[in-house]
Amino acid sequence: MIKLENISIKLDNFQTKFTVEINKGEWVGIIGQSGAGKSTFLNLIAGFAQPEVGSLTINNGDMRDVPASKRSVSSLFQDNNLFPHLSVYQNIAVAIKPNLKLNDSEKKKIFEIIEYLNLSSKTHSSIGRLSGGERQRVALGRIISSDKEILLLDEPFSQLDPNLRIEMLELIKQIREEKNITIIMVIHTPAEAIGFVNRFLLIKEGEVLRDLDPQDYRIDLY
Repeated sequence: MIKLENISIKLDNFQTKFTVEINKGEWVGIIGQSGAGKSTFLNLIAGFAQPEVGSLTINNGDMRDVPASKRSVSSLFQDNNLFPHLSVYQNIAVAIKPNLKLNDSEKKKIFEIIEYLNLSSKTHSSIGRLSGGERQRVALGRIISSDKEILLLDEPFSQLDPNLRIEMLELIKQIREEKNITIIMVIHTPAEAIGFVNRFLLIKEGEVLRDLDPQDYRIDLY
């Protein structure tokens, strides 16, 4: 479980105050207008931002002094941070060992991930030769290789066309079901996620304003 209680952080003239609980294995969609605090919400959970007051616990463990690298959290943002000069295999491998010195078991794991993502024919292709959807699959491959319990997504598919976005959501659904991970996803097109998420959290002016059943989602809530 992820639990935020009165988490406050001030950024310029903007201040948050988040209080919410997210259960293990949930898929939660984060919605709200630009500048509402959606990315800040993810950054606090990931450990990229430190709250001034309030508490954040993950699986009952206090995260106050736990750095981002030590949290059981993986993040995927709009900029997927892939290395364009490296191959598909190498881009996934660096998530396991940055020096790329892998043992046989680790190499086998990477090939299994590539096959799982239907990228076997692209194993040795450079990222620059891939389509947008294929690049996002590689980025997800990095996430899979990390074996973290929580996945944070900050509109990583916003630049893809609608059909590809649905394809990525289907893939995430498959990963979630197989690995029982918790997913928190900021999404600009919430109507597309109605059939995937357990609920939406509407963030407005740095607070979780409403907790919504997917079927109750209406665009005029913004």
